[in-house]
Amino acid sequence: MAQFSVVLPVRDCQYSIIDEVEQLLDALPGIIDEAAEVVVVDDGSRDATVDVLAELERRHAGLRVVCHPRPRGMEAAGQTGLEKSIGDVVFIRETDAPVRLEDLRQLYEMSRDRSVVAARAQSAPKSFEGPLMRRLKAWNPAGATHRIDRVGAGLQMIRRPHLQQLATPAGQATPLQRERITLVRQDAVQARSL
Repeated sequence: MAQFSVVLPVRDCQYSIIDEVEQLLDALPGIIDEAAEVVVVDDGSRDATVDVLAELERRHAGLRVVCHPRPRGMEAAGQTGLEKSIGDVVFIRETDAPVRLEDLRQLYEMSRDRSVVAARAQSAPKSFEGPLMRRLKAWNPAGATHRIDRVGAGLQMIRRPHLQQLATPAGQATPLQRERITLVRQDAVQARSL
């Protein structure tokens, strides 16, 4: 039984999913000392993502694929991954950006502290500076500026035995949202950001 699960909600990513999943599967043994699985939840893709994932699942024992028959939203896909994963500690990707291995490593180290119930790592976007950007800016004859933003990658960690404690008063599951508490300690009522 996997002690750690990494959940990747995806949609319409047939061209990028192979590299992303294989890089993650290759890196996991160097980051996580215990057994780990990767659970990819396809959120109703309209391209060949499901077929690509089926082939990946046949080739990799540490990969499981779950599919929504129609799009339900990336948050719902994250919730499905949380329900279908078997790890005691679950890492859930929040955005379409590839999982930053440094974020995974940081959250894994935090998970060693049993008092950490949930945490979130948010990578800061990096600027597009360098020789290529200088050439693009110089090439622009009209002097117009265009802004290029990178979306930061977000990754959550949650300890499965404490999901009930994190449920809402009505007993519903805690939704995966970016505004959620980033670190909760069992021995304190306070919460603080990373």
